[in-house]
Amino acid sequence: MSDVAEVMGVSTTTVSNAFSRPDQLSPELRDRILMRAAKMGYYGPHVAGRVLKRGHANAYGVVFMDTLSSAFDDPFKLQWLAGFSDELRLTGASLVLMAVAPDLQASAQALRNTLVDGIAVTWATHPIMSMARSQGLPVVAGGPHGPCYVTIDERSAGRQMGDHLRAQGRGQVCIVTGPVAHPVSAPTISTWDQYVTDQEPHEPWSRLTGLVEGLEAAPPTPMIAQATHWTRSAAAAAATAALGCLPQLTALACVGDQLAVGCCDALRSRGQTVGEDVAVTGFDGTIDAQEHDLTTIDARAREQGSRAAQLLLDPDLQPRQALLGHRLVLRGSSSVLK
Repeated sequence: MSDVAEVMGVSTTTVSNAFSRPDQLSPELRDRILMRAAKMGYYGPHVAGRVLKRGHANAYGVVFMDTLSSAFDDPFKLQWLAGFSDELRLTGASLVLMAVAPDLQASAQALRNTLVDGIAVTWATHPIMSMARSQGLPVVAGGPHGPCYVTIDERSAGRQMGDHLRAQGRGQVCIVTGPVAHPVSAPTISTWDQYVTDQEPHEPWSRLTGLVEGLEAAPPTPMIAQATHWTRSAAAAAATAALGCLPQLTALACVGDQLAVGCCDALRSRGQTVGEDVAVTGFDGTIDAQEHDLTTIDARAREQGSRAAQLLLDPDLQPRQALLGHRLVLRGSSSVLK
């Protein structure tokens, strides 16, 4: 920058303004400076240098446990990201998408290689959260953990859905969920007691617990179908397995809308009618739920993302632990039994 300034006969500040504050110069002078700089092989201040000088990156990371391609296939995450990015756009901040496996090594590497002023984690727990806090980075969690989070009362929401199915007089209900941290080799069907024994408490635990609480008031005890992945096709396979071993099954209660759509696929492939032969319910209130006429819990995904960004951008914003409202949306997928 000093070399360009010397050749042009202007100050270093003027050259800097040509790149960073063009409104401070006449268009003619700025064009001359940029042309001369390009001829000299200089194309503006280095991003890392700017960050070091300012002391902040003006960028915020969003952490996903799965691949970014999987995140883009998830309607809830897309709606959440829309709300988050809208808030960043208002301030001119940038969004950094981070796919980080839920282990210490991956978390440490991600923090070493990424310049951000704070991170939001779409799940409730992830090792990167405590590591980021130890480095002085603000963190917003997607569940009730830590000093700052945005979520809904998932246990209450799950209980409300369970109450709805029980009030309909549904008999055998199977709750459909996904793998805890890593994909599993095949779908499994188990009782709730078996599932609790085999699994550590994990991300959708509150939803599951609430559903079981809502359903348990009337026998039989709900079963649990665990899909191999959090995808539509994996949910269809899990639903097919459940339907094959539970002949009295009357409802599939899913902990996500995408899983619920997969269950609908499985029923239709067997010639069964969703909502009449077997009820299907989702969770999250995504566009998928609306398109497939799914009964679901509206978790206000876009508002959750928006609030998470607001908390990162403004360290004084209160409350730091935001519990948003939710609502049960009734649709045809859980209509009355034949």
